Amino acid sequence: GLLALMNRVYEEMEHKEWYVTDDREFLLALLEREGFLLKAEEKSGGVLAGFLAVRIPRLAEDNLGRCLGYSPDQLLWTAHMESAAVASGFRGYGLQGRLMAEAEIILAEKGFCRLLGTVHPDNCYSRNHFLRLGYHAAARREKYGGLPRDIMEKIINEGIF
Repeated sequence: GLLALMNRVYEEMEHKEWYVTDDREFLLALLEREGFLLKAEEKSGGVLAGFLAVRIPRLAEDNLGRCLGYSPDQLLWTAHMESAAVASGFRGYGLQGRLMAEAEIILAEKGFCRLLGTVHPDNCYSRNHFLRLGYHAAARREKYGGLPRDIMEKIINEGIF
């Protein structure tokens, strides 16, 4: 499942500091009350090719919008592109970017205005997915136990706030 794929991707990574895995509790909370998951499966066999976890943190202390000085109203309409993982046999086809683009459509329809995510400054693969979708690096902070991360930001539904 999702956790197995996430852990397999982590184990295969040359630069372990580029990727932080989530635990079962995080994913369950996400599904139950804080967001949604998008999965990509192989057409013929239903093999999990990749997934994207999207979190809606509202006024939580770890809402990345707090690092960018967002107002409480802006925090309420912020979504995080959280964890993404793509199985090794499916890399190189832009799957992470396609999952993010699909998530953006869902979030825009629900009225979300600010989309955020984090990427290690040296992770050109994930960074390029963000950049191709119109995100920019809004700040650099230490996250996840002191690891450097760029906070990537995209404003949609701009007229609302």
